[in-house]
Parts: sequence; C-alpha cells; structure tokens
Amino acid sequence: MINPDILRKKSIIELDVEVNLEKLLQEYNAIEKKYSLEYYKAKQWGVRKKYARSWSGICLISTDGGLYTDLNGDGGTGDVAYDTELKDQCPYFYQLIQELGGKNCHTRIMKLSPKESLVWHSHVQEFDQDERRLTVQIPIILPKHCEYCIVDKDEWKWYKRFYPRSWFKNIECKRLEAGKAYIFNTYHYHNVFNDSNEYRVTLMMYLDLRNPKFYNLVEKNLKGYE
Repeated sequence: MINPDILRKKSIIELDVEVNLEKLLQEYNAIEKKYSLEYYKAKQWGVRKKYARSWSGICLISTDGGLYTDLNGDGGTGDVAYDTELKDQCPYFYQLIQELGGKNCHTRIMKLSPKESLVWHSHVQEFDQDERRLTVQIPIILPKHCEYCIVDKDEWKWYKRFYPRSWFKNIECKRLEAGKAYIFNTYHYHNVFNDSNEYRVTLMMYLDLRNPKFYNLVEKNLKGYE
C-alpha cells in the first residue's frame, strides 16, 4: 500500500517510465508550427501580469475538450476531462499518457519563458486539487539553468508569493532531466525558475491514484523512498 506520509514528504519522485524524447520533441515542434500557446490567466492581478509574459500552454486533455480551457486559476481540478483535437496531431503524447494511466486526466503542454519563474503556489492548498491526483511532469525541453523548487507548507505565508529562492530557509531545489517522468509534489508551495536564455517546455499531467495502472506505478517507485 502507498504510504500517504511519504507522498507528502518527498518533493520530487522519479518514475521508472520509458519515454521517447525524440518523438515528444517531434510532435511538440509540429504543434508549435500549427497552433499558438496561450498565456495562463491567473485570478490575482499581480500574478496574472507576471504570467502574461512567462507562462503559456496548450491542453491535450481538458475540462471540455478545448485547447485553452484550463489555462486559468480554475482549470484542471475536476474529475471530468476530454481529449482535445491534438489527439489527431500527436499520437505519441496520447500513447504515453495512456501508458501512465492518464486517460481522461487533465494534461497540457506548458512553456516557461527565459529568465522567468512562476510564483509560489500550492495546487492542493489553493486550487482544491484532490490529494489523490498527483502532478506528474515530463520535461521536453529543459535548459541547464532551470530549477524546480519546493518550500514546506509550514514556512509559507501569503506575503511570500513573489519571494526569490534565497529568502527561504527550508527549501529544496532540483534540476531534472528531459525525457524522464517525475512526480512533482504540488501539495507544498512550489515554483520553477528558468535562469537560462531558452524556453523550458514540459508535459504536465494530473494523474489519479484511483487508476490501478498509475497506482501500481507509484507504489513500485515509492519502495526506494521508504
């Protein structure tokens, strides 16, 4: 059985999943040629202004099957989601999602601009993400100077929304690897910092532990952390 305390404690857990990065890159480039990636529309004015220059994406599986439906502060938290028209354009993306047990789970491609970051936020504490839904990321284009950071929820205060990494005492930052799958713990407050001159592109999925395929994958990969 999966120990929920371990899931909460660990910031990033690598999953033993075979990913064809070359196919992901090919299909992503094809998407970029045909479609635009729209900027994320956060609710808070200050955050919205920042995300209008830093954070953009397109949906593979969304609340209503729309390409940009979930690119806002309310998207991606419900139990119902549908394939978008990208299913006809990028079969490998959907094959990979299926292999991970992500059918009907909100999934999108997200791009972070050069020299930018997100703001500190928690999907569970702020956006009502069910704790049985885990955020899984597969970096597609990952610059060398890009860090994924997590701060324990007990150190979080509302006024720290725009704090730089150096202002936190209990912080964990990691550099991931393109073409590998990770559970990124979005229960705690987290951020991504792209200090490079390139875009960072990732496949982001909200996978459900109630799906036996995904549950078994997580259970198998948690053994090394117990």
